[in-house]
Amino acid sequence: MLPCGPVSSPAAERQEWQQALVVLGCPLAAVGPRQHEDWLVDAAAVLQFRTRDPRGWLPDTHTSWLQRTRHSPYYPFDRLEPHHLDHHLELLTHEAAVELTALHWTATPHGGTQPSGAPDPVRRRRLWSAARTLLARFGPDAEYATNAEDLSSGTDPHWYRDGFSLSCFAGVDAQRDGIITDFGILAASDTEVGAFWNFFID
Repeated sequence: MLPCGPVSSPAAERQEWQQALVVLGCPLAAVGPRQHEDWLVDAAAVLQFRTRDPRGWLPDTHTSWLQRTRHSPYYPFDRLEPHHLDHHLELLTHEAAVELTALHWTATPHGGTQPSGAPDPVRRRRLWSAARTLLARFGPDAEYATNAEDLSSGTDPHWYRDGFSLSCFAGVDAQRDGIITDFGILAASDTEVGAFWNFFID
């Protein structure tokens, strides 16, 4: 018996996911396989760029940084180990992860910002839809974490105005280049771990 309703092809899923990255304006994205029960081990490998996207969905623009050299192979990060991540991440619900991922729009690669507050309703719907598409890749049972801490205000549209801090992961070389803070989301399924990061540049 043929399945009812439309069935997305792998190519269509890939295109939709890549378009979500474009909509969100996320300047750094990396995905790798999950190979350990403690997925922070795999997250460290992803953030160190020692993995490749198992599905081959990531465009080169998100994985290639000209500033990476043999002296700074993990740029814009320093080498991040699992124990460091364990002490500087806060776990998130799925809805909070969607909210934070959608808010990547508040910074640009050149350090400019959009007007403060929530975007207009049309743009807000587009951003939240893109965030859900991006994270849907990791399935309904995914776990999420962020380097935003003390999220005492919850995740309403104005949460980022007060009540939180950031444990910045940007390395010394990146800081010298004007990156003053960074903000990201980690997502882990049973088979994959993804990192989606943004940077505020002075």
